[in-house]
Amino acid sequence: MDVLIIGAGPTGLTAATALASKGIICRVVERKSEPSELSRAVGIMPVTIDALKSLGVADAFLAEAMPLRKMHVLRDEKTLVYLDNSGNEYRDRVPLGLPQNRTEGILRDALMDKGVQVEYDLSVTKISTSADKAEAHFSDNTSGEFDWVIAADGIQSTVREQLQIGYPGIDLPGKWSIADVDIVGDFDSEEITLDLYGRDCQFTLILPIEKYRARIASSTEDALGNMRLPLNIGSVRRTGTFQISIRQAETYRKNRVLLAGDAAHCHSPVGGKGMNLGMADAIAAAMSIVYGNVGQYSYTRRKVGASVVKKTEIARYLISSENPLAKSLFWFSAKCISSIPPLHRAFMKQWTSV
Repeated sequence: MDVLIIGAGPTGLTAATALASKGIICRVVERKSEPSELSRAVGIMPVTIDALKSLGVADAFLAEAMPLRKMHVLRDEKTLVYLDNSGNEYRDRVPLGLPQNRTEGILRDALMDKGVQVEYDLSVTKISTSADKAEAHFSDNTSGEFDWVIAADGIQSTVREQLQIGYPGIDLPGKWSIADVDIVGDFDSEEITLDLYGRDCQFTLILPIEKYRARIASSTEDALGNMRLPLNIGSVRRTGTFQISIRQAETYRKNRVLLAGDAAHCHSPVGGKGMNLGMADAIAAAMSIVYGNVGQYSYTRRKVGASVVKKTEIARYLISSENPLAKSLFWFSAKCISSIPPLHRAFMKQWTSV
């Protein structure tokens, strides 16, 4: 069976790893000239680790990633919620902090052990598909026919556009920002901190991704300039701004081509589920090819994607809304989650799934 995977981010690499775990050696192409050292997504959910166990690569993630057992939510520098899962049943069922480049690195190493190497600096310039094959033309003037193609080529997916698959949705006004920083001195590498401030409901999120390294995300254009919490930053690895789009492809499949990851959906980073949703798509796409049930892929994964997008938008609205009722609902919910054990368990179960 000839399978082509377009894109060597976490989604594409996961798809290749899933196929390789079943003995299918696929071809993986990536338009970038080399692996990226930048880190877009930084959180891995327990359900993703469960799925990676079945592919034989979970141990490498567990050995390197930071377990995020604590959550501290502040409003105008006053504690609103403090959750500590260090001593309960969720101690080992918490999100993990890990830079995206390391997620990709672990998956690439696993693929190399299976004889699969990413072909960098090679993009798909044209693609077509019929009921029984797909044909791809590459930037090096070569072409090939494939039984299946998994397109994991991102929000600006060339494959999705060429196959004229709609990607309806909205772009939210304003820009958010991130900064990856190295920390000096005392730093709780197990604690996620969310600081809400101001009448316009801005916020800063601090998420550990290594023992002395953190991702700072902000609902403003200057994550570092607008940070109010004390944090002893030694060096800044990168900064960036981005605009949030909320979109979903009209279908995840056209004949022999399957969309996965950001090529199929995009949403707010609130909740940290974007990369995890893409990796789940990847495994589902690979297994549908292996077991011959591709006909269900688009319906099933699109339904899951729509649910995640909806829940993420509700969370984003509650956190950032200026509406007094929404603010009150968020504060009340947060207090209940922190003080009522069944609600704490329900929150953890919902948050850490995809």
